Amino acid sequence: MKNFISFLLVLSLLLLISLAAWAGGQEERAALSPETDAWLKSAGLGEYTEDFDEAALYEAGKKEGEVNIYSYSSRVFKFGPTFEEKYPGIKVNGFDIDSPELVTKVLAEQEAQNYVADVIFLKDPSTVIHELYDRNLVFGYVPSDIKGVILKGFQKPLLVHHTSMDVLIYNDEKMSAPPINSLWDLTKDEWRGRFIFPDPQKLSEFIEVLAAVVEHSKEMEAEYKRVFGEKIKLSPGVENAGYEWVLRILNNDVIIMGSTNDVAKAVGLSDQADPPVGWTAFSRLRDKTKNPNLKFTVMYDIEPVMGVSTDVIMAIVNQARHPNAAKLLIRWMMGDSKGGTGYAPYYVLGNFSVRDDVTPVKGSRKLSDLNYWASDPVYVWENGLKILEFWLANLK
Repeated sequence: MKNFISFLLVLSLLLLISLAAWAGGQEERAALSPETDAWLKSAGLGEYTEDFDEAALYEAGKKEGEVNIYSYSSRVFKFGPTFEEKYPGIKVNGFDIDSPELVTKVLAEQEAQNYVADVIFLKDPSTVIHELYDRNLVFGYVPSDIKGVILKGFQKPLLVHHTSMDVLIYNDEKMSAPPINSLWDLTKDEWRGRFIFPDPQKLSEFIEVLAAVVEHSKEMEAEYKRVFGEKIKLSPGVENAGYEWVLRILNNDVIIMGSTNDVAKAVGLSDQADPPVGWTAFSRLRDKTKNPNLKFTVMYDIEPVMGVSTDVIMAIVNQARHPNAAKLLIRWMMGDSKGGTGYAPYYVLGNFSVRDDVTPVKGSRKLSDLNYWASDPVYVWENGLKILEFWLANLK
């Protein structure tokens, strides 16, 4: 309970900051200071960004000698050494820091004008965009040589390194085919007490899942009519079909679990003749290699979508002292068409490359072939607390 209260206080504070300073969204991004503009010009970023020239960046990077990257992932210690092998003379200083702490650290450094970080690599794009990007404390960089293969929607405002997916799964040992074909099926009486959902109080990414459903209320309304053959009738006080779906799964005795791992086990190890289905991280499929007793797979053909994606983003920090090495590192991290070079530690089941030329990991599909909703950082920022409050108010 204490952790939940802390989470609400932090989220409330961030929302207040958002409303006070950036009420107009990205159109209200702060004006560039003369100092920042001068740095962008010298660094070749922003409107001064030039075409990617590996040889020139390497020569400039060797003069800088190093690059500092704050990473939410410990795999920085895997792609860092391979970068140093490819580009001798440039040392990668990797710092493994959780996403919330990472944002706080960058804010503190910028306030103190102690410019340590060159590159940030983290989850939670909603916070990054509103706390850092909109204040001109970080800037996007997309290497020009791969712009053409990066899927639309993953280049601005900041470059996405990879995206992950939260999806519906079923027990494919007990069931020969997916037992549902619509999100609305989960509100039917036959699924009462047989649908598992991770606790959004503990896992904030599932606030993003709920937010995507609410944001796409028009699609949910159309899907309801397709499934039930009539226009949806909203419950008293419910403003749209997305919220109505949330209310109805709660009223249908949804089972709430504390982790995506718990969901995967409850579905994949079920002894029931009619086992439950669940919403969990796509990456849980990796667990099957460790535990052959797990029997579940992804439901790809659910309407209106099979799941919701969340992004991992990269940016170059304002006043970075090693901007050329930073550009070269970002390009290395984006990998090649085989999922290799700096992307290799992330070429695993559950991660989806935003490069459309990369062959999917075995057991997966290409991101461009999936029917999903992408979590919208702006929408989550403006509506996340309201959606969580609705969830809590209607818990049984």
